[in-house]
Amino acid sequence: MPFNEFLTMLIQALEREGLRPCVLRNYEGFPDDNVGHDIDFIIRPAELPRAIHALRSIKNVRIVGYAEIPLVASVFLQGISAIPGGRSLQVDFFVNLCRKGLPYLPVEAVLDASVRRQAGNLSFYTPSPVHEAIDSLLASLVVGGWLKEKYLPKVQRTFASNRSEAIAALSPQFGQKASTKLVDSVIDGTREKIRGCVKPLCTSLALRYLLHRPFRGVVAIARHYARMIEIRRSPKTIKTVCVVGPHKCGKTRLIEDLLPILRFAAKEVGKQPLKLQLPPGRLAREMAADAAPHTKTTEGLFASMEMVTAWWLEEWLNIIFGKNNLTLRICERYYHNLLIEPKLYGFGGPRWFARLVGTLLPSPDLWILLDVSSEVIQSRNPQLSPAEILRQIDVYRAFVKTRKNYIILDASKPAGEVKENAYAAIIDMLAQGTESRLKSRFREHQREEPS
Repeated sequence: MPFNEFLTMLIQALEREGLRPCVLRNYEGFPDDNVGHDIDFIIRPAELPRAIHALRSIKNVRIVGYAEIPLVASVFLQGISAIPGGRSLQVDFFVNLCRKGLPYLPVEAVLDASVRRQAGNLSFYTPSPVHEAIDSLLASLVVGGWLKEKYLPKVQRTFASNRSEAIAALSPQFGQKASTKLVDSVIDGTREKIRGCVKPLCTSLALRYLLHRPFRGVVAIARHYARMIEIRRSPKTIKTVCVVGPHKCGKTRLIEDLLPILRFAAKEVGKQPLKLQLPPGRLAREMAADAAPHTKTTEGLFASMEMVTAWWLEEWLNIIFGKNNLTLRICERYYHNLLIEPKLYGFGGPRWFARLVGTLLPSPDLWILLDVSSEVIQSRNPQLSPAEILRQIDVYRAFVKTRKNYIILDASKPAGEVKENAYAAIIDMLAQGTESRLKSRFREHQREEPS
């Protein structure tokens, strides 16, 4: 669906739900262009169920991801052309404009002062110029601690033209002194002065809440950190797709073809080999053996068990301290490959130990097996014997059929067809998981809807 068509349908759907569609920023190219690559709306917290219902009512669009923190609910949609070659779009519903749970700009004030804007035949609301400038500046400055240069020129112009109004809007949250210093620093344009305002602003915001609203401030901060830990550090927010198959069956090419069209289907989309970082000497031997992987030297019993344990530890550390929430990982090599082809990884330990460690790792959400004929494998790997080729084919097929969610693709077909089939399977997996989360999250709202 073209972006302008989707945007019109979304605005209409929100209005049918009784909401005032207020776009936070990056609306200058509407309705045809989306300069921000996503869409940011601001709504009241109680309006979130109706906003999600509006999105779900749009035909030919699938929700493939959802994440909610005290600041924003992020929805990832498939079926929209937001950028050339793209197939997905992120829509954010901001329910709070806050730092660590403490609002730096009241949502109610922003919505009450919002103004109607016309873009072609499309009508929607935007924040007042001062409120938009404050949020565009503070969303990065006090929330992330960095200055977003993209918005600074517009913020400067707005603050210079509306200095008193900007200070008045900031003062209830930050105090007169800190607010005046920030506005004047932005007007002056000195980056060092603007960054120097971060600490006083954050300190003033926290102190004013703890002094004037202590209970509400403590609860807001506690809820913020609890939710962020749950979202960012839980393995449930990481979706893993594992592409497996015999050596040189096209796994690398398929993943490289998938990454561009999966952009915006999740917060972070990337390739991860999940290969253990080895000591320099061992790494050199591994790299030398890559050309003929089935000739790698098999490690001894204890070295193999140490390798598996280190791999398990590395994977959990990556899950807990690695990527952000709603991360989609496409893996070419995964731990379970160790059970399929132990020689490829130089594993000489007991298979039961590898299986035991494997049960302690989160299983991939989708397995994609690139199935090829023995003739194709022989042409790509002439050093392999016919018996070894047949063994590889059988062992991969047998293994993947024991997985809960898998798809077997004929890798001898054109690369474009294989890519589209793999893409469809990944989108189906994401959409089904998201649908389950949405039903659980908005169960009460669904019961209120007419049958």
